[in-house]
Amino acid sequence: MQSRVRIGQMVIVALAAGIVTTVAPTWGQVINEDIKLLPSDGEQKDYFGESVAIDGGVIAVGSILGDASGTGSVYLFDAYTGAEIARLLASDGAVRDYFGRAVAIDSGIIAIGAEGDDDTGEDAGSAYLFDLTTGQELLKLLPDDGAAYDYFGESIAISDGIVVVGARNDDDNGAESGSAYLFDASTGNQLAKLLPNDGAGGDLFGHAVAIDGSIVAVGASRDDNTGSAYLFDADTGTQISKLIADDATWDGHFGLSIAIGNGIVAVGSIGNGQRPGAVYLFDASSGFQTAKLVALDSGGIEDRFGYRVSISDDIIAIGAPSDDDNGYQSGSAYLYDASSGAEVKKLLPSDGTESNWFGASISIDNGIVAVGTPRDDDLGAYSGSAYVFDLDYPTLSVSPDPLLAGQDATFTAENLNPDTNSYLAYSLRGLGSTFVGALNVTLDLERPAQAGGMVTSDGAGTAQWVLHVPNAGAGRDVWFQACQFELTTNVVASHIE
Repeated sequence: MQSRVRIGQMVIVALAAGIVTTVAPTWGQVINEDIKLLPSDGEQKDYFGESVAIDGGVIAVGSILGDASGTGSVYLFDAYTGAEIARLLASDGAVRDYFGRAVAIDSGIIAIGAEGDDDTGEDAGSAYLFDLTTGQELLKLLPDDGAAYDYFGESIAISDGIVVVGARNDDDNGAESGSAYLFDASTGNQLAKLLPNDGAGGDLFGHAVAIDGSIVAVGASRDDNTGSAYLFDADTGTQISKLIADDATWDGHFGLSIAIGNGIVAVGSIGNGQRPGAVYLFDASSGFQTAKLVALDSGGIEDRFGYRVSISDDIIAIGAPSDDDNGYQSGSAYLYDASSGAEVKKLLPSDGTESNWFGASISIDNGIVAVGTPRDDDLGAYSGSAYVFDLDYPTLSVSPDPLLAGQDATFTAENLNPDTNSYLAYSLRGLGSTFVGALNVTLDLERPAQAGGMVTSDGAGTAQWVLHVPNAGAGRDVWFQACQFELTTNVVASHIE
């Protein structure tokens, strides 16, 4: 039995009573890795997986005590096959430079942090740039005013020819107040030094850095003992805004991790031992908080959810290295839909064990996720590993977005089961959890209804609906999700203008 509901000019076919049931919140499907990465010469206490980065089909993995002398190294792998491509070493590396503490890739350049380098003082730090194709060292980056124990290079990011390097213990605004630096990736010249307008001792500004286009994001995980983050103009070095969680907690370490992409800033807060971690989303233009992401299955308060975060397209990847699904501090990772805030997947290694710290580093690009596990012991205690997940899961997109009242909109679901009945659901109430018995799926929508009719996906697994947006819908927010038997896509949130 079906009932028809008319909203403006659009006819909605509501699912019959008894088929749809509202249930308690659920979380995304758990998936295991496609590939496990191990270095060809790994050994105990290398901490391979302390950092990871992925771009253009290449994964870089930092091994901070790798190399026989313990200087650190970075390995490159093919993201699709797992084959080791190259091993990168600093030309002037020394013991405990921690080369590989941080890695980032963009436009054929790999940026690598070495926070323990002593060129300008003990543990002052440095950074290096390498050619992604040849593995050749291009430049070494040093700040104009580097000093002992600055830990320059603990965090690093690169975008559009600009490198950002954090120095969390710099003391311009007091002991351990912190700073960040901008460099030209072509010349190695320092472009600017970033300092917060209200910096103070102990802030640890620069603990995390990110850059996307003209916006630089910097975390200050101990600011006012709760943490904060700042946005800067990459061209001028001017502070744009300061980001603070709307429910900031004492010792919450807000700003310990940070990522930026598609106009969204994601800031991690691992909690304080009394409250679980979270990742907060902000609008990069306005600085307004738009969402708070939490692990719906978290029963513990010390999972360190939000320890690391990464953004690609419309997916946010989050590390929780102290989660205990596979044993005490075995670790996990989560994927969220950036538009809706819905949890999409939970990532776990197939061979996870206690104290591995899976999720200590994470990076996502073009549907592939790399997750570091620096305490794995396949090659000896704390030798480390990394895991690769090829998502390739069902996705829904909407065009135009935002929707336009009185005009047609196209809804496209991809990576579905081919030649299968497919349905589009919508909600005017937002996210929720609704079981659809006839399809054996749980929709991430509150009180959903069917939009349009059933369509059959093509041989490639694509289904499409073209629907007319009613004039009466102007000003509304709407959430959409497509589904098949035992399969759902992401949720897309849109506004009707």
